Formats: sequence, C-alpha cells, structure tokens
Amino acid sequence: MVPFLVWDHSPFIYTSDFISIRYYSVLFAAGLLFLLFRLIKDLSLNMDKEFIESSFFSLVFFMLLGSRIFHCLFYEYGYYSTNLLEILIPFRLSPLHFTGYQGLSSHGGFLGAALYLFLFFRKKVSPIIFFKFLDSILLNSLIFASLVRIGNFYNSEIIGKPCLYLFCLAFPSSGYGLIPRHPVQLYEAFIYLITFLSILFYKHRASISIGKVSLYVVTVAGIMRFSLEFFKETQSDIVLIFLNMGQFLSIVSYSIFITVFIYLYRNLNNEKN
Repeated sequence: MVPFLVWDHSPFIYTSDFISIRYYSVLFAAGLLFLLFRLIKDLSLNMDKEFIESSFFSLVFFMLLGSRIFHCLFYEYGYYSTNLLEILIPFRLSPLHFTGYQGLSSHGGFLGAALYLFLFFRKKVSPIIFFKFLDSILLNSLIFASLVRIGNFYNSEIIGKPCLYLFCLAFPSSGYGLIPRHPVQLYEAFIYLITFLSILFYKHRASISIGKVSLYVVTVAGIMRFSLEFFKETQSDIVLIFLNMGQFLSIVSYSIFITVFIYLYRNLNNEKN
C-alpha cells in the first residue's frame, strides 16, 4: 500500500472557555484585508479612499449574504428548508446553541458580489472606473480565495475522493476515517495562486485592455472549479443526474457573469469612442 499522511491538525489557533479562534477565520480576514489594501493601491488615483472603503464593505456584505443563502439552499436544503430563520442567524434553535455562520458557498459569494457590482456600484461610477474596480477586485480575490481554501484545509472540510498517490491525505476528523484522499483544498489554493501570479506577470509585461483581466480570471477560475469537482466528495443533498452541485453552480455563475459582462462592456467601448 502506498504510504500516506494523516492530517489531524487542530482547526483552532487558540481556544479557551470564552473564545475560540480558527485558522479559517484568521485566513478569511487576512484575505479581505489584502483585497482592501490592493483596491486602495490600484484605484487611489481614480477614487477617494473613503469611497473605495465604503464600496468594499458593501460588496463584502453582499458576498457573505450570497454565500450563506446559497450554502443553505443548495448544500443543506434538507435541513434549512424547515429551519429558514437559521439561515440568517448564527444559532441552532432546537436545541438553542451558538454555531456561528458555518457554511459559506463560494459560488453564492461570487454571485452576491457580482449582484452588488452590476446593480449598485456601476451606477455610481463611469464605465472605465467600474471595469478598473472589477479588474482589481477579481484579480486580487484569487489570493483571498486561496487563503480561504487553506482555511478549509485546516477545518478538514471540502474533502476529496479516495486516491492512492503519495501526496494523498487522510482526514480522520472529517468523519471519513483513515482513507487517503485528494487534498483538493490545496489543489485549489495552489491553482488560484498560480493564476494570480501568471496574470500579474503577464499584466506587467504586456498591455491588457481594461476589463480583460476580469474576463481571464473568471474564465480560468470557472474551468478550474468545474474540473476539480471531479475530485471532490458530494457536498450537497440535492442530487443531479450528470453534474454535482458545484459543477452546476459553476456553469450558472459563469454564464450569468459573462452575459452581464458582455452587455456592460459595450458601454466601456462607447465611452472610449
């Protein structure tokens, strides 16, 4: 049998009777801070810092709301369909106990953020500024997404299918026992990082028109997410015939984004002309 490693690391950086701090929470927050820092750095010549910050916090709110709703409806529908109030509160009501917001869908977060950008933010700025903002937020969100996946790794969640390679890991705390599995969280984190560095390098070496960075990021990330779903265990209690829920949502998210992107990109071309 091929030797494999066992990942049984504690998901907590610190825990006590009063407070517990997870690696996931710290990495999630670090990713958001990186996003805000890069937005201010990229757009400080075009927008006021206060406006960038207020827009960013509004975007994060929509992202988290979309993440939560999508997770509850598409990944744990069986439970939340009869406990709708718990979608919006960090408690389980029966029995009553604090759980925090456990369960966030990246597809829902993407569509929630897109909803804010396309319906609200773009009305406040010119088409050129809108697409500059979109390019910055999507490119730098690759680092945010990479950190989130490392957080998922620490939580032993989003588990891969069994494999027999040397780099496969067992996640006993996930409930799957000592069966070696694809560390898909690390696959995804690594691909996000490589995509970020590649686009950043190419962006510095070549002239990329405004808006094209967004198109590259979403296309690469969409193909990658769809492909990696083949290596993941089923996460949703909704059964589809040919696709799993992650693949279905990847197709829907990409289709919606590209449709709206093409429609709005005409406004950018009109402004240039």
